[in-house]
This record gives sequence, C-alpha cells and structure tokens, in this order.
Amino acid sequence: MKIGWFKIFFYASLLFLAVALYRNDYLKIPVIHNWFFVIVSFILLFLGFILNGISWSCVLRKRCYPIKIKIGLISVGLSVFGKYIPGKLWVILGRAEFISKECGYNRKPISALSFNAQFISIWTGLLLGTFGLILNNKIEVYGIVSLILFILLSIIIFTSAFHKLFTEFTLILLKKKIEIPKLSFINVIYVLPYFLLNWGIWIVSFYFLGESLTPNSVSFNISFGFALAGSLGILAIIAPGGLGVREGILIGYLTMTGLDLVDATTISLTSRLWFLIGEVFVFLLAIILRRKWNTNKCLKQKNK
Repeated sequence: MKIGWFKIFFYASLLFLAVALYRNDYLKIPVIHNWFFVIVSFILLFLGFILNGISWSCVLRKRCYPIKIKIGLISVGLSVFGKYIPGKLWVILGRAEFISKECGYNRKPISALSFNAQFISIWTGLLLGTFGLILNNKIEVYGIVSLILFILLSIIIFTSAFHKLFTEFTLILLKKKIEIPKLSFINVIYVLPYFLLNWGIWIVSFYFLGESLTPNSVSFNISFGFALAGSLGILAIIAPGGLGVREGILIGYLTMTGLDLVDATTISLTSRLWFLIGEVFVFLLAIILRRKWNTNKCLKQKNK
C-alpha cells in the first residue's frame, strides 16, 4: 500500500513531538485557581488558530490565488505539528504542499508566499513583544535583540535591495540561485491587520491563562510576553517548536512584570500544554473540514 506524503509527514511530526514532550516534561497539569478564566482562555486560543488560517488564506488571495478560507484552514491544521520537526521548514512547506497539490497551483510561488506569511507573523509578534518591553520599562533587557530582529525582518519583508543582495551572495557562495520571497508594501499592509488580530487574540488568551494559574491577579502586561517568546521561539531553528527557548524567554519576561519565579515558571511551562491543546484543536478541525471538502471544488474555482 502506498503511503502518501501527508501520512509520512504527520507520523514524523508526532514522533518528534512525543520525544520533545517526554524529554522536557511538559505534560504536568497545574493547579487551576479560576476555571472560568481557563474556559475563556481556550475559547480565545481556538479563535486565534482559526484566525491564523484566515491570515494565511488572505496572503494567498491577495496574490491572486483565490482559495476559500476553509482550504487555508485545512492546510494550516494538517501541517501544524510540522514545527516539531527539527528545522521547522515543514510547518511552512507543509501548508504550501497541500495547497499546491490539492488545488493544482505551482509549488514554488505558494511556498514563497508561505515563507512570507511566516515572516509577517514573526514580525508582528516581535512588534507586540517589544511594545510589552517598553510598557515594563525593560527595553534594555531583551529590547536590543528584539529591535535588531524586527529591523532585519522589516528589511527582508519590505526591501528589494536585500533580496537582490541575498540572491547574488548565494549564487557566488553556493553556485545556486536562491531567492527570498517578497510581498509588496501594499500587500503587507493589506494582510497585516489579520496577523495583528491573530496575535492580539492569542495574547489576551494568554493573559486569562495566567490569571487562572495564580491565586492573585496579574498585570495585563504579561500577555505581551507570549508574543515576544513565541516569535523568538520560531526563530530558534535548532529547537523543535521553540521547545525550551519559548519557555525560558517567558519566565524571564514574566518575572520582569513582578511575578515570582514559581508563578512565572508555572505559567510558562503550562503555556506549552495549553498551546498544544490549541494545535490539536486546529488539527482536528482540519480533519473534519477535509472530509467535507471536495478537491474538485478547488480546481473548478482555479479554472474560473
């Protein structure tokens, strides 16, 4: 029996995820102090994942790939565990592979747009995370690194000069032409509100998670730490899913907001299990939508 690319990808993702969770002991269930806040947190978390799929769909639609939002959600959900494979490229290439394979589009431009969407997501998260550092008057702690990364991503996303320079450099060094994908400034501005809303809902969700895990009220400023840690965790290519990196940054950020080390560690480690539940949600949603979706609809839509 022939095994499809998706099944190989999915089983590999689960294998790396299981090993990572076991090694880092992330499956402990903490003490819950407010169940209402937990419920609100998960509702917002799930909504954020849906918006993540909508953001990806909008990037494609803006570049004349008129896919339905449902198809974008499926591609994001089915590839969501790809971040736990070392290198993290599968989470980017996985959704692009689904769109190109199922809808009949050329793989290369779809993959390029997937990289663009990832760049914009990281850029947006760093923007919100840096704003949180400013609110906490701690810009000198992580601020320099965040600002440098933010500026570099801005150059990568918005300027043609950097793309040409990178292409020439790789041609000389690797004897191979490698182009970094680029969206125009207008296209980025068009899709940016979706990414801001996506991160915005996630950070509010994280705030309610923090409130539910501590006996005392916490500052809303803790929420921006999730955007900062999440973005820097994505950039940590050597750490599958940002495991360890995201949690370490979160602990440092949360202690800066006034939380003691015990509460900061509890919130940080629990956030991994919390976000994993959100990933399971969007994966199951993609499975359900996939069963109700006919590939021919996508092909007919393309040919119109």
